[in-house]
Amino acid sequence: MPPTDGTTPLTAGQPNWRWCKKCQGIHFAGAAVCSAGGVHDHTLSGDYSLVQDGTTGQPGWRFCSKCQALSYTGDGKIGPCKAGGLHDTSHSGRYTIEFSASRAPGQDSWKFCKKCHGMHYSKDKPGVCQADGLAHSVEGSGDYTLSLDGNPPNDGQDQWRWCRKCQLLCFDGYSACSAGGPHISDGSGNYTIAVDNPSAAGQTDWKWCNKCYGLSYSKSHSQGPCARGGMHTHTGSGNYAVVANDPTGRQPDWRWCFKCQLLWFN
Repeated sequence: MPPTDGTTPLTAGQPNWRWCKKCQGIHFAGAAVCSAGGVHDHTLSGDYSLVQDGTTGQPGWRFCSKCQALSYTGDGKIGPCKAGGLHDTSHSGRYTIEFSASRAPGQDSWKFCKKCHGMHYSKDKPGVCQADGLAHSVEGSGDYTLSLDGNPPNDGQDQWRWCRKCQLLCFDGYSACSAGGPHISDGSGNYTIAVDNPSAAGQTDWKWCNKCYGLSYSKSHSQGPCARGGMHTHTGSGNYAVVANDPTGRQPDWRWCFKCQLLWFN
């Protein structure tokens, strides 16, 4: 397993690449801005599942397409977004969450923050609120219970994750792992890869796939099959440089797969 820190960066480049412990590949995890700084960190999170258009629980919860967080809109108000302006819930489904039900199975102690309208976990360190950069407020909130790792089974939408920095519940279902579901990166370090830098050492023409979020080689006989279906798609990607056979102390044992074109840890 790759170490969590101590590796030497290749050069100044793009951080927030993570190793997936299921498929061993490297994927981009820097898509959603976090109020605690940088991007959300889901490395210690389980897999939460939310019911859409449910008949029990509290309705009015929506997904923000800018920061990926779940926010409450049932009072007719839209909370502030760390990505700028207000949350954009125009592309969201309608989520219903079990509310103040003491016997409900699942993980309780989730709270509504009246300042940013986010759903945050209240039993860890105080999270950073998107509204003012201070701690989330639990004033006036009930106690919400979420399905965690299939308990209870609710046939809802999974791939929701807890961010250990801001404590918010955020959607993480954009990446796709060849082993099934999304990539899981607990135990991974934070890798930085040189991008669009002509002077960077290494082999260029590595590209980000905008479907599975993996890093794949783009100059082979094939673009490689994607876990999302079809072939990898590199639209919107920069040109990444990866160093091979490097003796300077950087982390070795990364390999290219000639079948799927992805970079993976051996």
